[in-house]
Amino acid sequence: MNNYIFLFAFLLILTGCGSPDGNTWLIRTSTDSITVSEVGAIWLGLDQSTRMRFLAKDNPVGDFITALGRKTMIAAEIDNQNYLHSQYIQSMKDCWVINSAFIAYNDTLSSSIRSSITDTDLLHYSELLGSVVWFSSRETGSKGPIRLPDLPWNLAFALDSITPGSDVEVNGFVYTLDSVETSSQEMIDATLADTSTFNSFARSSLAESRSVRSLDSLKTEAMRTFQMDSAAVAAYCLQLESVNSSTELASWDGGSITVGEFHGIADFASMGHPGNPQSFNWVSHNLRNQARLSFVADLYAAEFPEGYMSFAREADNFALDQASELLFKVNVTDAVQISDSLVYEAYLQMDSVPQLPETRIFESVMIPGGIIEDAIALISDENSLKEMGYPGYTQFLAPGNEFISRPVAQHELPYEIDQVLFLMEEGSDQWQRPVEVENDLYVFYRLVQIVPPHDASFEQVEATIRRNLLIHLEEQRTMEWMCELEAKHDFQINHGVLGDLPADPASWSEL
Repeated sequence: MNNYIFLFAFLLILTGCGSPDGNTWLIRTSTDSITVSEVGAIWLGLDQSTRMRFLAKDNPVGDFITALGRKTMIAAEIDNQNYLHSQYIQSMKDCWVINSAFIAYNDTLSSSIRSSITDTDLLHYSELLGSVVWFSSRETGSKGPIRLPDLPWNLAFALDSITPGSDVEVNGFVYTLDSVETSSQEMIDATLADTSTFNSFARSSLAESRSVRSLDSLKTEAMRTFQMDSAAVAAYCLQLESVNSSTELASWDGGSITVGEFHGIADFASMGHPGNPQSFNWVSHNLRNQARLSFVADLYAAEFPEGYMSFAREADNFALDQASELLFKVNVTDAVQISDSLVYEAYLQMDSVPQLPETRIFESVMIPGGIIEDAIALISDENSLKEMGYPGYTQFLAPGNEFISRPVAQHELPYEIDQVLFLMEEGSDQWQRPVEVENDLYVFYRLVQIVPPHDASFEQVEATIRRNLLIHLEEQRTMEWMCELEAKHDFQINHGVLGDLPADPASWSEL
């Protein structure tokens, strides 16, 4: 009997049956392998949203393992092509560290300032509450609107002591009070009545204004040695890629920015808002901004070296993501070409031409709340509103027109406008009573034309067809690229052990 048990166990070893342990390989390439326990640990390290995206799929474990294998191959490609050490990726990585350090310094500064606010500060804030000022000086130019208690106390009380048009000297500088607006005493009293709410508001307001002043002072200090080569910047804006990457665009004590480095800075800046590297003003602004951010980040590094080093370590993941996107762009995005003839061919092959819903064209004028009653008095006159000098509703204006909108569908308009405009009949061209679309900003509008539902022309669906083609061809090219990588890296998944593993990958790390 013992001989049979021994023989059975021996056969299990030879055939690979039985429960695999954590050291069994699950993903393998020609240069690397990942074990069962390592896959489990990676699964446990996923953030909740990423894990839930996999769990929502029909085959979460299989999709996760496939994605991990592809990530491994992409990382190998990035390493093979030295992407992480390219000037472009290094520049973006530096931007991420500098911005993170700047935000951390600002948070630390705000926290420190907030804790230093005294009862006397709160008393002063309550005495000046409700006043908003506009003022000017030869040194600072025009300022405002600014809440009076958000200014330094000596300047705030000095401006509070004079009337508009008068001057006052503070610390050797002469300031002119240009204008002041003060809330009603009833509103001020109501705000002060709730002591807890007022104190919280005053502390937040003081911390924010004092942090801004401190950072402005640091930014001014950073700009003392800043120099920009205007000719080099102009050449960069005109020629972009053709300018030598080592050409220096700007410098200051402790740093400089070359053309090659600015490519990464420009793309990083464009992540939040669309950028325009061909604009001299946009480029010069971002050069100055990068110098200011670097100056403050250096202060943070000096005061909090461990915090700065933690950002530097975290930036490795950001750099890997950017390198992956760059690799994808080179191998997929740039490889997909969509010609005009291809788009038109797709249009001809459509089963049916989409029908566009009814749209309406309207005329509009945006009026500030302060003169709303004067504007209402003019709505019976077709042109008087437009002659007040205010623009049309900018969100919907037709190209090159100040007041007439493009054709808009009902769902595009704010609720109060669409309910009236889409009930009006052809020929109803009277100005309608205004609708507040932003704080204290009103839109007057009237119907100009009704465009009934109609079959879309090629020009009207061209952009949609092009976008759908791009999505389809990029998906197709992505799969082709993955197959190329799998062949190149001899990619394998050990499917034979998956059926013997626990269903939850979280438990694999303990095998």
